[in-house]
This record gives sequence, structure tokens and C-alpha cells, in this order.
Amino acid sequence: MMYLGEIDMEYIALYRTYRPKSFAEVIGQNNNITILKNQIVTQKITHAYLFCGTRGTGKTSAAKIFAKAVNCEKNKDGEPCHICNTCKTIENNNIMDIIEIDAASNRGVDEIRELREKVKYPPTIGSYKVYIIDEVHMLTSEAFNALLKTLEEPPKHVIFILATTEPNKLPTTILSRCQRFNFRRIQISDIQSKMEQICKQLNITIEDKTLQLIAKNADGAMRDALSILEQCLSISKENIVSYESVKNLLGISDDHLVYSIIETIVNKDIKSALDYLEEAYKNGKELTQLMNQLILCFRDMLIIKITSAKENLIEASEENIDTLQKLSNQVEKELISYYIESLTDMENKIKFSTLPKVLVEVILIKLCSFNLISTPHKSNQNIKVQEYSNNQQDKKNDYILDNVPKKPIEKKKSLDQVNSKFEFKILCEAIKKESPSLGSSLQMGKFVSITENRVNIEFNEGDTIHLLKVNKNKSNIEQQMNEIFQNEYFLNCTEYQIKEDDELVQITKEVFGADKVYLTEE
Repeated sequence: MMYLGEIDMEYIALYRTYRPKSFAEVIGQNNNITILKNQIVTQKITHAYLFCGTRGTGKTSAAKIFAKAVNCEKNKDGEPCHICNTCKTIENNNIMDIIEIDAASNRGVDEIRELREKVKYPPTIGSYKVYIIDEVHMLTSEAFNALLKTLEEPPKHVIFILATTEPNKLPTTILSRCQRFNFRRIQISDIQSKMEQICKQLNITIEDKTLQLIAKNADGAMRDALSILEQCLSISKENIVSYESVKNLLGISDDHLVYSIIETIVNKDIKSALDYLEEAYKNGKELTQLMNQLILCFRDMLIIKITSAKENLIEASEENIDTLQKLSNQVEKELISYYIESLTDMENKIKFSTLPKVLVEVILIKLCSFNLISTPHKSNQNIKVQEYSNNQQDKKNDYILDNVPKKPIEKKKSLDQVNSKFEFKILCEAIKKESPSLGSSLQMGKFVSITENRVNIEFNEGDTIHLLKVNKNKSNIEQQMNEIFQNEYFLNCTEYQIKEDDELVQITKEVFGADKVYLTEE
């Protein structure tokens, strides 16, 4: 009989085997690592750190290396030496001075009170006692309050390192007491390079395009990339990982299939689009992955459409870039943006649907039919606008316009009277990008008309503060408007006065018991 303790060797997952043991091995976080090393070298070590970022970017690994480095007896340039007694003790997990706490399972106030009692005691071996609290956002509000005082004024020998994927859930009182380090998603090229090194060490045969595919689907997380590679090794023979095996494992559709679906959307070929979808579905492809691929391809088409430096922004082969170039030439960039937004909205719905295939069919039909179907009622695809006559503003006609102009807005030489209400919304969105508060104030206004290059906007009586803000920044708005529409226009903002003797106003007051009546536009 063999007991558990007699097992000579146990299998360790790749991401644990190749977890960084020094700062030099941490990839994709050069700025953060440089700052941490300099603090160790100059002995300007603070009492509390906050490492935040998406999963698998090296937060916990960096925290452990930092804990080892500050206690190392012979650290050089901020790096742990790995040969002194302290380093060896830490690597063997035989030290009591580095305490890892999982906040997800130790989230209550009692655990934090216990921690507060223990921080008083000095370190047993090293210079510092380091507390690494992982997923710190999981602590309760009472636990945060209990930690607050200790975090603000800990003993000189104590360092706190808080790690989280959701810093937005932390109280501001905690955030303000920590030095914050943002761990960004690791670049695809860095992940690919690291995996290539690991594959060479393990004698794994794998093509560059296969490594790139794994790196892309890791979403900036080195841990996820190694987990995918490990799964591929489980189904491969003789340590050979093929491109097809990775695609099948991830449920990824062929590039040719994705480009074919995009071509059917561009050419408004509903039947072919549904046929390609059926093919992907029968072959066991993940529909969420397919949607993701379509979004990314449309994104690449948009990049190609608006910039010449596409090589730096698109991760694709030259052959695929040529295909995307041809597809992008057939469609306007506004329409591509609409495709991306529609697919993104539907992708979120698919994740929680019991009938994902039906939803994908619906979105493909919708995209293929866009600009061909116009409905006489209010919908997400169409915007109802009113044409105001210069002579009789009380007479109005309703028009249905496509949500996306058939020509790029930048090429318009003047504001079209029928389209101007729609274009006013575009102006508001453009201002919002420069100044969110100013754009929101402008959006509170209501487009009325254009007379002799003067754009007339009205604000309700209760929106005086927005009117004043827009008038104060009128020159900036006019400059932006003129750049968009390539003509000289002036903004005329006034306050709309409701006629108190109007019969409808009187009825509204009586029914709702209101002193004031304001008009809003849906």
C-alpha cells in the first residue's frame, strides 16, 4: 500500500511550474516592475500597495517576488538573490513572515481583527512581515472598516499588498491609503514569445500561427494561455500541437468561414449567411466565439478604413489583411460601426440565452437587411425626424431615415434640413468625446431649425444651467460643428417659453397638480 506522502512526484500545472520567480521573468509589466525594483534599491518602501488588473497578468506573482526581494539578504538591483537562507526559506514555503490571505474565504470582520492582533509581532527571519491579501474586493464593508486604521498606520516592519481584479469595488478610504499599480493585459507578442520559450524547454513541436492563436484567445492573461496549451498537450500525440487541434478545442471557426459570413452581410445575402451559420453550428463551433470573431474582423475592417498604419494595429497575416481590405472597400465606415455595435449587443444576450442559435440567426438577418427594410414606427434601427418649414413651423412632415448615413458625415458640405436633427445628435456625441459634461449639456437642448447658417437650439425653462454652459463654450462647439459639416455655422441657443394660457398646458397642470410644465423630447 502506498500512502500519499510516499508519492515521489506529483503533476504540477504549467502555469504553476512556470510562475515567475524573479522580476525579470514577469512579462508585460515593465513600468510597474521598474518602480518596485527602484523602491527596493533606494529603500523607499511604502506600507501599502494595491495591485489591480485583469486575471493572469502577474499581480500575485509580483507580490510574492516583492515580498521575497524586500527580505532578501543579498538582493541586487532590487532582485532577490535566490541563494541566501531567507530566499530559500521563502521558496520552500517555510517562512511565517509572508502571509497570503484569500479574501474570498476570509472576508469577515473577525478574520481582519485577528490580523490586526498579529501585525504587532515582529518578523521571525526577514526585515519585513508582508501580508498579501488576494481578491481584496471580496471583503465586507465591516472588514474594510476594521482594516482601515491598521492600513493607515501599520508597524514599521509590516507591508500590505492588496490584489484585486475589481478596484472599483474598493472604498475610497482604502484606495487613498495605497500606492496603486495597474497591471495591464499582456500583449499577444509577449505571450507568444514566452510560450515559445516554454515549448522549447518541454520539446513541444508547435507552429508560430498556433502559438499566436492561443495568445489571442488568452485575452492578455499568461495563465490562461498556459492553461490552453496544457489542454492541447492532453489531446496531442508525441508532443505535437497542431493548429486544427487548438481551433477545435476553442470552438473557433475557420477564417474563411468568418470572412464568408462577413461577405454575405456586405452583399445582403441572407440565405448564404444562414447557410454558413448552419455549417458552423453543425461542426460544433461555439456561437459566442463566432460572434467574437465577427466583431474583431469588422473592427479590423474599420481600422483599415480609417488609418494607413494598419500593420501596427491588426494582428493578422498579410493574406487575411488583403481579404479584409477588399471587404472594407465595399462598405462605409459608419455602417461597419453599426455592425460592430449590433453584434456586441447581441453577443451579451447570447451568453444568457437558452436559444443562442436563434439569436445569431436574427442578428444576421438584421445586418443583411439593413438599409433595405424601413418601418413606419419607432425602432432601434430608424430615427424619426421632423422637417420644420421656414414659413410655417406648426406644419410638419414625418420622415424615416436610416440610422447610418449612406455617405460619410465628414464629406457633407452642409447641414441638410431633413437630416439635421439626426446630425445634431452626432454633434452632441462628438462634443461628448472632448468634454462629457459639455456634451451632456448640449444634448439637453432641442434642435428647432436652421436659418441662414444659424443652428437654432431651444432649452426648457428648467435647463437654464445647461443653456448657460453651452453659451459659455459656444465658440468651441461652433468650431467642432464646422469641422464635422465643413461649412460655417453659428449656434443660436434660446430658452423655450411655454405659453401658460395654452389649453394643453392648463389640462396638464390640472391632471397632475403641477405648478410648472416642461417639455421633453423622446
